[in-house]
Amino acid sequence: MKLQFTLNGQEVTAEVSPLDRLLDVLRECLSYTGTKEGCGEGECGACSVLLDGKLVNSCLVPALQARGADVLTIEGLDGEDDELQRAFVEEGAVQCGFCIPGMVLAARALLQDNPHPNRDKIKHALAGNLCRCTGYERIFRAVERAVVAGYGERLKLKQPQKRGPRCESVQLRGSEPLWVFLPKNLDEALEILSKHPDITLLSGCTDFYPDLKKEKPEPEKVMDIWGLEDLQEIELKRDYLEIGSGATFTAITYSEPVKKHFPALVSAASMIGGVAVQNRATIGGNLVNASAAADIPPLLFVLDATLVLQSKDETREVPVTEFYSGYRKTVLRPKELLKSIKIPLPSPGARQFFYKRGSRLALTISRLSVAGFARVNGGVITDVRIAVGSMSPIPMFLTEVQNYLDGQRLTDEVIRKASLMASQAVSPRTSADYRKRVTGRLISRFLLELRDKQG
Repeated sequence: MKLQFTLNGQEVTAEVSPLDRLLDVLRECLSYTGTKEGCGEGECGACSVLLDGKLVNSCLVPALQARGADVLTIEGLDGEDDELQRAFVEEGAVQCGFCIPGMVLAARALLQDNPHPNRDKIKHALAGNLCRCTGYERIFRAVERAVVAGYGERLKLKQPQKRGPRCESVQLRGSEPLWVFLPKNLDEALEILSKHPDITLLSGCTDFYPDLKKEKPEPEKVMDIWGLEDLQEIELKRDYLEIGSGATFTAITYSEPVKKHFPALVSAASMIGGVAVQNRATIGGNLVNASAAADIPPLLFVLDATLVLQSKDETREVPVTEFYSGYRKTVLRPKELLKSIKIPLPSPGARQFFYKRGSRLALTISRLSVAGFARVNGGVITDVRIAVGSMSPIPMFLTEVQNYLDGQRLTDEVIRKASLMASQAVSPRTSADYRKRVTGRLISRFLLELRDKQG
């Protein structure tokens, strides 16, 4: 495949395989070795670059999705004249140096969007970039030093024009047109899917490359649906919100309709990986991959969401509670894709929550997740829905807890009993005591917060 894109302000061309990682294109084909490989799974940030102005892990971006893009690596900065890099040196933030290229680019991505972040914002922005020398305090001080120097304000004047992949920036070679498909819109994608029902769809690819690393076979055919505008819309309708399956978790986190009506979804989206992962991972991928540890399904269960499944000839709607037929299995038919998610707007006064627990605060796979929805009127809780994830092949409702709480006043005794019932209702295969105990505590936390807000 002949690939063309802009690298550090210069047009470049490379002969690559469509599924080569952008990381390998940069290092092996173009000899830009400032970008490092650490984990190869999007967890360490050593390979961070800016793709069309957004921070991404280049180990998770297929070459075919870099077509026509604007890529910035550490080599594209101004060296000693770059105030951010100089701040890292002057604050002693550079130790072994392996993580620093990705760390600098993550900081740059933050400052171009938010020129004056506080310490918490800096920590959040860099949470996806690991420093094995544990020099975080000096790294944070270096970013703060660049803030004081006005680095972010000057970056605002230099931001590249954001654009999606352009098919004219790639030429497929040999047999590649038989197994690589690059639709320009949803109609083209559905037409291709109708002829190749066994094709693998590529979007954010945040699970795709980690699966290949774990020796999952490379697909025989792929279709790139990343960047299709028909799948990216977040639209507020009369009585529901519709989210395109290609909407990223960054887009969801900053969507005003989502923030207004579904704060728990904002909370869940902001906990999925670091910034570079959130810029790529999509809500559709989180659902269709059908991982038992996926964060979004339990929340959509309690929000009573409906999934819109589309093929060339038919559109059908399926409640999210009926979407999973087993572990890693869904009711998607051949020739179908997930087009969007419809979530009914909650009535005023309804409360929702999402909690997850893992081995660490950021970049963690859920060891358990709990989502809930309820209304409280006159001190009485009604319309209770509680679902848990990561402890069974598919999310499950805590039906007995729901039935017990419905119509109750939230007294200390009711909350204590509901917490106990919740801990007894789950049956995780591993770390059972821990997961049971934490499930009960999270239910108690939600009910106490619910009572305090009513009080």
